[in-house]
Amino acid sequence: MVWCRLMRSSVVFKKINKKLILVLIQIFLNIFFIELNASHNTSRYFPFLERPAEYVTKRTSHVSPSLFITDASTAFARGGGNAGIPELYGQYDLRDVIASLQQVKGPTYINPIERERGPADAWLDKSIKFRVNGKIKSVGLLLNYEQYLKISGFNLKMKGVSFGASVPLMQVNTSDSFVFNPTGSDNAVQNLRDGELDQLNRIRRTVNDDLGVLAGDWTKDGLGDLDLHASLNYNWDHKWLMRSIDLNFRLGVTAPIGVNSDVTYPSSASFMGDGHWSTYFDILPEFELKQDWCIGLLLGFMYQLENTRSVRTPVYQEPANFSALSIRLKTDPGMTFKISPYLSAKNLTDGIDFHVRYTYLRHNDDKYYDDRSGNFVKSYLNQDVGTEIWTGKNLTQKDITDNIASKANLTRWRMHYITFEILYNSKEAGNNWVLDPSFFMTYDYQFSGNGSCKTHQFTVGVQAKF
Repeated sequence: MVWCRLMRSSVVFKKINKKLILVLIQIFLNIFFIELNASHNTSRYFPFLERPAEYVTKRTSHVSPSLFITDASTAFARGGGNAGIPELYGQYDLRDVIASLQQVKGPTYINPIERERGPADAWLDKSIKFRVNGKIKSVGLLLNYEQYLKISGFNLKMKGVSFGASVPLMQVNTSDSFVFNPTGSDNAVQNLRDGELDQLNRIRRTVNDDLGVLAGDWTKDGLGDLDLHASLNYNWDHKWLMRSIDLNFRLGVTAPIGVNSDVTYPSSASFMGDGHWSTYFDILPEFELKQDWCIGLLLGFMYQLENTRSVRTPVYQEPANFSALSIRLKTDPGMTFKISPYLSAKNLTDGIDFHVRYTYLRHNDDKYYDDRSGNFVKSYLNQDVGTEIWTGKNLTQKDITDNIASKANLTRWRMHYITFEILYNSKEAGNNWVLDPSFFMTYDYQFSGNGSCKTHQFTVGVQAKF
C-alpha cells in the first residue's frame, strides 16, 4: 500500500510544471535569505494583522466590514522589561529636558530649578528621572473590499486576478502620567520629603509648560492609511498528496491619509504609517491537508518612502516627544517584515470554523537627516564636539556617535502575536443566505515584544461574497 502511494506521488511530481517549481523555489529562497515577512501597517501602536481569509478568496469577490477595539497600558522596552508607552522615545530625565530648553531658548532662559530653589542648589544639573506611564485605546471600523476579475482576450488569459482596498475609520484616546523615579536618579534627590516632592513635581510641570506640551487626554477621530492592492491566485486540486493548494501573491501601496502624531501631546500616536507612502509584497501558500484542515504561511515585506515634516527632535539625550527643538526632519524608515504561520479547522460543527495563527513582526532602524543650513540650534544629529550640554559636560565625538546610535536603536521594534478566530460560515452550515455571509470574532494577543506598545485587539465582522 505504501509502495503504491509512493509510485503515485512520483507520477504526480513528474507532471508538475517545471517552470512553476523553479519559480516557487526562487521565491522561497528569496524569502528566507532576505527575511521577507510583511505587514501593511508599520505602527507599533496598532497591529491591524491581516486575516488569511482576505487572501484565499477562491476567486470570488467580497466585502468584509468589521468593528474593532484596541487597548494598551504598557509597552515592551528596548532590551527587555516593561516601559511606559511614551517611554518608547526614551526615558524622561529632567536634567536632559532642561538642557534642551537652555540650548533652544538661549542664555535668557532661567533653569526652573534655579527659579524655585536658587542658583547654587544641589539639584542643578543632576539626573532626576520620572516614569512616564501611558494608555492608548481605540475603537473603529475597518473596511475591506476585494473585486475578482477574469482577464482574457488579446492572447492574454489570467485567472485569479483581483483588486482590493481597505481603510480603517477610528477614534483614538491616549493619556500620560508622571511618577518620580528616585532609584534611577542622582543621590541628591534620593530621599525627598513630601514638600520637596511636591516642589519637584511643580518644577517638572513648569518645564513641560515651557516646552509647550500638554498633559491629559488626547482624543482624535479620523482615517488610517488607504491600502490599495492587486492579487494573483493559483490553486490546484489533489496535488502533492494535498487535497488542494492555494498560492496567493499580493502587491500593494498605502497612501498616507491617516492621522499623524501631534507634537503638542507627547502621548499621541500616529494611526498608521505616520505620513509615509509605502509599498508591500505578500505571498501566502495554503495547503489543505485533508477536507477542512488547512495550514498556511503568510510572508512579505513593506518598504516606506522617505518624507520630511516638522517634528520634535532631540538636542542631545532627551526623548524626542519632550524636546524643545522642533524642526523639519527627513525620515528614512527601516523595512518592516512579517512571518505568520496558521492552522485552520473548518466546519467543526454546523459551519463553525476555528483559526489560530502566530505572527512575528519586525521593524528595522529608521534613519534621520537634519539638512538645515545656516545658523541654527544643533540637533543630536549634528552636535559639535566640545558643546557644553550642562555644567561640566562637554561633548566628545564618542558621546555624539553613541547617542545617535542609541536614538536609532529606539526606532527598532519587534512584536509577537497569537491570534484566535472563530468563524460561522453560513454556506457550510447549509443555509442558503444572500451573499453567503461568514461572521467572525478575532482576538489578537501580543505575548512578547521589544520596543513596541503592548496592544491587544478584539474584532467582530462579517465577510460577504458575491
